[in-house]
Order: sequence, then structure tokens, then C-alpha cells
Amino acid sequence: MKINLCETNLDGHHNVYLENLLNIDNTSKMFIDTKIEMSKKRIFKYIFDRKKLMKKFLLKENEIYHLLYLDMLYTYFPLIPLNRNKIVLGTLHFVPNNKIKIILLKNFAKKIDLIIVHSEILKQSLLNLGIKNVEVIDYPSFYDYSKIKETKDELKKKYKLEKKIVLTALGGTRQDKGLDIFLEAFKYLDNELKSKVVVNIAGKEENFQKEFIRKMSQEYNIELREQYGFLTDEDFMKNILVTDIMIIPYRKIFGGNSGPMTEAIVNRIPCITPKGLNIGYLTEKYNLGLTFECENSKDLAKIIAKMILNIEKKQILLTNYREKLTVETFLKRHKEIYKNLKEGEYK
Repeated sequence: MKINLCETNLDGHHNVYLENLLNIDNTSKMFIDTKIEMSKKRIFKYIFDRKKLMKKFLLKENEIYHLLYLDMLYTYFPLIPLNRNKIVLGTLHFVPNNKIKIILLKNFAKKIDLIIVHSEILKQSLLNLGIKNVEVIDYPSFYDYSKIKETKDELKKKYKLEKKIVLTALGGTRQDKGLDIFLEAFKYLDNELKSKVVVNIAGKEENFQKEFIRKMSQEYNIELREQYGFLTDEDFMKNILVTDIMIIPYRKIFGGNSGPMTEAIVNRIPCITPKGLNIGYLTEKYNLGLTFECENSKDLAKIIAKMILNIEKKQILLTNYREKLTVETFLKRHKEIYKNLKEGEYK
């Protein structure tokens, strides 16, 4: 059976995700570049746009259709099964907490064969909602670090970070990613500890602009290394490799996985993440670092101090979770699921 990989966005990680799945036999790219009305005030157009898109995707019978970004599509309210004479599955990256979206997701889930999520806690969240047709495939690292010829020590020397513990916040400076929570934590750290660290911020300026970041850094006596704007793959990997502690201070509204966290795990870098979120659950279950009370800068400061002490004592991060995050495992699991769908295992 032909496997149609359906996508509406080829930016950044969307394209990398798609291109890797195309390495599976019998897969084919089905890209539809479309602008979907997002205004909730225009609810009928909001639904109609999605209905029109679904009709474009689900063209032929006796084929598999994999909706790679289900988050944008489940808000279409289908009245009949979408998998009639075909197999339809979708990958859901976030579980909603909005009541209306939950209703729409539950209805959509009944009309398709399977939903894939990228962590056990997201699966459990769906099970709690009564959605049973769920499988987990961990989100992998798609980066090839062998392309970076410098060692960690060489990179730290190059960037004048030697003899410093590098705390990194990586990616766009969006509000939901909590950069302000991280910077405010320095209000509660003593100057001796601050003198040991450099805060490494790399990514596109979004909600928090560099003027705001620099103002907070001056107020709380934070030594900064900044790299604003689009990061090439090489830039991204180098920022990972110079890191000693990955700080992921996301707010409660963030319900998915973290790309920087995945890369940190693959490179045996400890993470600090919020309790109660998916990423905090993973941290605690697989011994990936330490957790703090979500959106609490004072508690984050306490955990940063504890982690720095662990680093100074050379306590090693002990986890084999990184083995789940390879592209090989990612593709193997998709192959298994496609095979099981063809054989009717999920009926």
C-alpha cells in the first residue's frame, strides 16, 4: 500500500521530520501549501478550510494517509469516518487543555485509525480523555554531530567560555518558553555562584527582545553570551555542545516535547525542567537531570545551585534513554505501525 505523508508546512523541523520518513519504503510526500483561517470569530470558515484541506489529502482509496501535524487538523469536525476505504493516522504533538478542542479531538480520534504521540505522558493524557487508539514514538535527534570537528573544550575556548559552567536557553525567545523565569532566578543566586556561570542564549528574538534580556541581565548581574537570529544546523549543534546544563523553564501552557532537551539528552547534558509538564515527567522517570516547580523562579534558582554542585562534583548523568532517540528507532517504529495498520491490527 502507498503511504502518503501529508504536510502543510515545510519550514524548519517540519521538513526534516518529513524527509526522514520518506526513507521508509512506499512513502510519498503529499504537500499542500495552504493558508488556513485561524480566527475563532469566523468559526464556519475555520471548519470549512480544514474540511477542504482534508478532501485534498484523502484522495484515493486503499492507501495510507499519515497526517504529520494533526494539531492543525483535528479542529475540523467530521460527521463521517475519514478512514472509509482507506487508512488514516495522525501525529499529535500537543494535547489541548481547551474544553472545545478536547471535544473536537475526541470526535476526530473516533474517525481515524490511530494517533501517534511523542511521549508516554501524552499517551496517558489521551487515555484519560477516553482516546484509546494511541501509540508512542519518541521524537529523535535528527542532527549529525560528527560534522562538528571541534571538541567541547575547543568550542568553549573558541567562545571564551573556558572555566565557566554554561547554562543554555536555546531557541526562539517566546513567552511560553519562559526565558524571563530563567533570568529572574538569578535574583535569588549569590554572586559567588553567578561568577562561575555564563548564560548562553541562542535563537530568534520573539516575545522577549534582546533589550529586555540585557536589562534583566544587568539588573541581576548575569554574564551573557548571545546569538540572536536564525541558527544554522552547525550553529545549533555548537550551542548544544558548549552547554553544561540545559535550562528549559517552559510555562504550564507548553504541553509537548522540547527539541533542545532531546539534543541535550543525546549528548549526555543534564537538563533542568518544570515539574508537571511532559518534559518534567521524562526528566524524573529517566534520570535526565533535575526538576523545579513550574513558573517559580525562586525554586529554579535553588535547583540551578544544586545542579552546579553536581557538576563540580563530576556526578555523571546515568541514563540509557538516549538510545530511544535515534533516527533508526524512529523509523523502525513507524515501519512497525504502518505494517500493523495494513494488517488490521488496530481495528
